[in-house]
Amino acid sequence: MALITGSHLDLGLYIAFVLAILTFWWYYRHHQSMKKLPPGPWGWPLLGLLPRILLEIRGGSHPHLLFTKLTRRFGPIFGFNVVNQTLVILNDYASVKQAFQNPHLSDRPPKTLIAEAMKSEGVAMSSGKKWKDLRQFSLTVLRSLGVGRATFEHRIGTEAQALIREISSHKGKGFNPKLIFGNAVANVICSVVVGKRYEYSDPTFTNLMRVIHRIVNHIGSGGLKNAIPAMRVFTGNKTEIFATFGEFRSFLLDVVASHRLNFDLYNLQDFTDAYLMEIIHNEEANGSLVSSQASVTEHSGTLKHPHLNDNNIVGTLGNLFAAGMETTATTLLWAVVYMMAYPDIQRRVQDEIDTVVGRNRLPRLADKPGLNFTQAVLWEVQRISVVVPLGMPHFASADTEVRGFAIHKETILMANLWALFRDEKVWPEPAKFKPERFLDANGKAVKPDELIPFSIGRRSCIGEHLAKMELFIFFTYFMHQFTFRKPEDSAPLTFEAMVGLTRYPLPFDTCAILRD
Repeated sequence: MALITGSHLDLGLYIAFVLAILTFWWYYRHHQSMKKLPPGPWGWPLLGLLPRILLEIRGGSHPHLLFTKLTRRFGPIFGFNVVNQTLVILNDYASVKQAFQNPHLSDRPPKTLIAEAMKSEGVAMSSGKKWKDLRQFSLTVLRSLGVGRATFEHRIGTEAQALIREISSHKGKGFNPKLIFGNAVANVICSVVVGKRYEYSDPTFTNLMRVIHRIVNHIGSGGLKNAIPAMRVFTGNKTEIFATFGEFRSFLLDVVASHRLNFDLYNLQDFTDAYLMEIIHNEEANGSLVSSQASVTEHSGTLKHPHLNDNNIVGTLGNLFAAGMETTATTLLWAVVYMMAYPDIQRRVQDEIDTVVGRNRLPRLADKPGLNFTQAVLWEVQRISVVVPLGMPHFASADTEVRGFAIHKETILMANLWALFRDEKVWPEPAKFKPERFLDANGKAVKPDELIPFSIGRRSCIGEHLAKMELFIFFTYFMHQFTFRKPEDSAPLTFEAMVGLTRYPLPFDTCAILRD
């Protein structure tokens, strides 16, 4: 009996020892895995960091400012939860570059506000094969229409001259430039998407501009409401938000209906015509409408662009309007603010343009290599104004890593461009407006890799090439023709901003004095 008892005791000790080893091994592995997760701030049970974010917004601050404070404590990559959703914020260039070039981090979050309200994902809010299909098609068509090429310069220049005439009509008196800047930039994308331009006084066009501006505000500070459904419960009136998006959607549906009515297979005029052509091709290949998911899936192996259908056309057209209008118009507004605030810099830009271009003609893209300081000023405006502080959200389609930290599937990632463009290691005296930071020892304009106003990687802004052309042409035309000054009776200049999806100047007036 003693032998049996001893044998059982030995066996029990052995089992306990094995269990202890296994427990230690599990704890060690689990602890190591946890260590690989990005660090982050403490959050409330269930709600996570949501209360703190809401307090910041209601206190007049913005999420990108909160995240920039947190990076000083937790480093360039940190994470937290909002209700049941994990977010990781990327606050330096190395992190953003590695993350946004990772194929597992190229999706968009499901159920974005934009896609839900527009009833269409379009190219900007879609993911996976659908996104690849829509993006490839969109880029191909935009290139075929000349966007990003020198041949497109005339179209932008024509609109820039119309804007100059509108500015001149104020005869040097103060006016708010926001609406007419938006009109001019929107007309460029209208010429691409719908094949026409609108008079600035056109009531349909004026209302469209107001609707788009309201949408930018509705999406909320930093775009968090777009990415995180829980944010929508506590911020904004859903009925009002959806009604505004509905107005935009109605405008786009009217555009599509008009193009269908006047569609000419042998004379495609614009992006909408090219999209409709592809829909017709898909319908003929399927023998039925491809707008049903079953049809797309069934025939995806035989169709060139299986995801181009009646549903996605509305979202894609809306995405192109947003990509080609709001950020560019806002950047131009900031450029005028900074030129008024720094008249010496404005004069230096004008002197350079006068030397390279002369006074007898308007600037051209071909003049760009000689306009180094002018280009440096534009880059500095983009850096210091940070028009899209948190960029567009990315979504992890699989478990992966960024700079040694584990990123779990279904995590939302956001690039804090405000922190990137205020990084003192990259930008000495980041709060100062210093265009010279972009000039080398020979006075040549050099753009550092860290300046990424259009984001980076696989999901960089689809309107980047168009926006760069517009910014250069509009700004050089402005500087060639006018000197911008603050009206004497207006409020003091401020660099404070309002923040929705974009960060834009507080309402201001300017005097545009015609140059000799």
